Amino acid sequence: MKSTILVSALFISAILFSACTKEITLKGDLVFKTLNPYASSTKSTLNLKSILANPPLTGDTTITVMTSLDFCIGDVWVSQGEVVAGNKDSLEWIRLTTTTNRELKLFEDYVFPAVEIPAGDYKSIKITFRNIFYRYVELLSDNTLAYELFETMGSYTDPCNTNDTTWVKPNYFSSAGNHSLNSDGIFELVSEGEKIGGFVIEEGKTAIVSWRLGAGVSQPCTTYLLDVNKNREWDCGTDLMEFECPPEAQYMWDFVVEYQ
Repeated sequence: MKSTILVSALFISAILFSACTKEITLKGDLVFKTLNPYASSTKSTLNLKSILANPPLTGDTTITVMTSLDFCIGDVWVSQGEVVAGNKDSLEWIRLTTTTNRELKLFEDYVFPAVEIPAGDYKSIKITFRNIFYRYVELLSDNTLAYELFETMGSYTDPCNTNDTTWVKPNYFSSAGNHSLNSDGIFELVSEGEKIGGFVIEEGKTAIVSWRLGAGVSQPCTTYLLDVNKNREWDCGTDLMEFECPPEAQYMWDFVVEYQ
């Protein structure tokens, strides 16, 4: 009889211990935001754009510098697993966005609310965004003249439609760079420099992960607008761009991690 009572007591203790263990899940906060090192001149550009239409292009080639992007980040996920080229997406993802954003915003205006997630080492980020966007540039010789250039994420000769609601393939970032999934569902490396070295979530602390335009380069690339049809207007799907960048400007973006 005593042995039966002892076994029962041990069994109940094991259940209670297991329940308590499950309840003690350490968590911390994660804030995902964006950084634009060119944003100081962007505000004057947008103030001007609010009252004026695009000025005429200056000739067959118009020399400008980019100040911002107006585009749509739909959703953001993070994972403690690592995206590796050649592997399938079998990672467990935690979604940071509660609803899918469908509106275009300036790159520097994205700040997602803090999300509480399990503590641990996180190695990968997944981001989705819409196919269409606008590039803001200023005339190199006169930064009071600004242009809003409609574009798509594909080729410059792709069809352009301002009512386009399609999405491009998700971007998967890890320590190896930026990846996409091919038609077989296998990760392929797209850009080795667009990487995140990982971040740590600790109990009671906040990690701030910033997606940084220009990958840390403060001097923007010179953007040449090529007026292919010579009508002195920017025409998405017809006109072209060429870029002249500082030697250190090799990648579109990277990530910066801070802790509070």
